[in-house]
Amino acid sequence: MRLFLTLCALTLFLSSCLQNNAELSPAGTTVITGNRTQPVINEILFAPVQLKDDGKADQPDYVELFNPGSETVNLYGWYIQDCPTASGKRFSYYFADDPSGDNLLAPGQYGIIVPEESTDKERSRLVGYYDYLSGKQDVRIFIVERKTFSLNNNTDCVTLKDAHGTVIDSVSYSSGWHNPYITETKGRSLEKFNSLLPSNDPESWSSSMEASYGGTPGKRNSVYLESDQLERSPSLSIDPAVFSPQLDGSGEKATIQYRLPAGAYQIAAVLYDSSGRIVRTLVKGLPAGPEGSFEWNGLRDNGTPAPSGLYLARVSVSGTTLSGILYLEGTVAIVR
Repeated sequence: MRLFLTLCALTLFLSSCLQNNAELSPAGTTVITGNRTQPVINEILFAPVQLKDDGKADQPDYVELFNPGSETVNLYGWYIQDCPTASGKRFSYYFADDPSGDNLLAPGQYGIIVPEESTDKERSRLVGYYDYLSGKQDVRIFIVERKTFSLNNNTDCVTLKDAHGTVIDSVSYSSGWHNPYITETKGRSLEKFNSLLPSNDPESWSSSMEASYGGTPGKRNSVYLESDQLERSPSLSIDPAVFSPQLDGSGEKATIQYRLPAGAYQIAAVLYDSSGRIVRTLVKGLPAGPEGSFEWNGLRDNGTPAPSGLYLARVSVSGTTLSGILYLEGTVAIVR
């Protein structure tokens, strides 16, 4: 009974301090009906990080394809183009022009088109930077023998054409498609929320949230959502809801997970005690995608252990699909 009354008092106190969520109106990305049977442009890195003498592998620019259809597609003779220049010049990059090569893209398979000065895939900049691709046989890597593509860092287009010159897919991207809460987007790719979304719609794309690599060539996009989840309602879950961490923060932890509709967001996550005092600020002003999680190890901001009791976790969300600030709440208890 005491625990219930404490929870009620805590919820009422915090609700009185912050605005009501009822006036907020999440408006997620529109779901596209129908199936795509041909490969689509699924990810683009147009502003790679390439610094001399920094001791790190150069990051190549790339275009990732994904085959959402049910049939294997032969890409022999296919190419990508950028937008024409002011003089009308347009670059064409033939990435599957070897008749003896493996130009097939199977259903559900990723294909990465990348400029490299050598055709040795294992020694390429792509595999050197995205080392998880080393020895990966289920990802197709298509090398165009040149140092870089001519993709502009601010705005340009990528058009995918088959051997007959028929447009299969196209994207007219802008650097403004990135998550607006990210201050530095160089070295970070644009990813689709779902391959079935229209490629030329800015609402279909956002910045990669992959923290280690800045992109996900050859694997599921970091902002990916299933088609029936693109317009889902925001939610918060905590697991476990009751945990017993060690006094030094080791041992059991509570995972606070948020889920949002497709969009670009900025997140703050704070824990309050039963008196409404801030116990721990987990993140503040963090750029985010449609879902993510934080761990609480039971320590307060000053590094001392929080006592046994009930705590309120509040995640504050600003974003492109929201008309204001959204607050997601859940409770977690420490038992020592």
